[in-house]
Amino acid sequence: MSKREDIRSRVLAGIERSVAAPSPSSASSQPVATRVKAHIAIVGEQIREGFAARVERLEAERQAGMVVLRLDPKSIRPSEFANRLEAGLQETDAEFRILKEDIRSQGQLDPIRVRPAPAGCGFDYEIVFGHRRHAACLALDRETEGGFRVMALLDVASVDRKRLALQMHAENDAREDLSAYEYGRMYKSWLDAKLFDTQGEIAVAVGRDDSPVSMYIQIADLPAEVLAAFLDPREIALRWAPQLMKALKEDREHLLAAARALSNINPRPSARETLRLLTTRRGEKRESASREEAVKIKGRIAFRVARRDGRLTLKFGSEIGRQVQKELVEEIKELTEKRLSAYLKSKGQS
Repeated sequence: MSKREDIRSRVLAGIERSVAAPSPSSASSQPVATRVKAHIAIVGEQIREGFAARVERLEAERQAGMVVLRLDPKSIRPSEFANRLEAGLQETDAEFRILKEDIRSQGQLDPIRVRPAPAGCGFDYEIVFGHRRHAACLALDRETEGGFRVMALLDVASVDRKRLALQMHAENDAREDLSAYEYGRMYKSWLDAKLFDTQGEIAVAVGRDDSPVSMYIQIADLPAEVLAAFLDPREIALRWAPQLMKALKEDREHLLAAARALSNINPRPSARETLRLLTTRRGEKRESASREEAVKIKGRIAFRVARRDGRLTLKFGSEIGRQVQKELVEEIKELTEKRLSAYLKSKGQS
């Protein structure tokens, strides 16, 4: 129902009540027309008060910089602390294509957040968070006659660089869609920019333990040859950091040689197989790719996983209760379905 229709129905309902059930007071002797005018005046005052409250709220949001705008995506530049790998912002990335088509068909349901860009930089705004949504709208802008606008929440309060970096981290952490390599690049950029002096300070600021933050940065700091050995560095799992660092420490020359050889293989091996080949010691017989792997959390085995001939076996540790196991299996099924749907869809478009 439109606002005009809502007002009309409220006025008519008031008129019907006034006529059908007159008050025994002296007001009941008043002509119907008089009572109608009085009711309309009351409703009008309520409407004015409602509009005034809305205007006041919008003005408060505007003063706080929290205003949703429709902007030309070309007027917005990435943040200096952009934490998403460029590969995730291109048409070759299956999830990016899905996001882009979703925005094309459904519209942009979740605004990005921007702040005013520094004077003289050639842009009007700078991204606080939402780089992938901005990239999707930028691609749609190139493909749409008359352009395509991006929905953006203006946040003039995000002027402090540390606040900006932490806001971006919180938004991506809530979505859980950054890889270990991307987290590592982000934390490393914070140290390089002197936003934080130590990894410990970063851990406190983002609510993580020191160890994971250190491993994220170790992955981002891997030699270029090692990163190039993986088809996509975003596939490097956080738990692989100790294995890779140990291999580098024990025989760096052998590891780099193996990495250079792997980068020239076509087709490229899977990320898990790449790890196995990289961490095989010089002269050591390579283990079967189907060997079982134990994953520990705080020193205790949480689960074991083994892969053989396309079959995946997952064994939970003794401390994992049956209800938790059931919930985890459902989550694994949902994630697998989502990832395979995206893969098969991208394969069909290629």
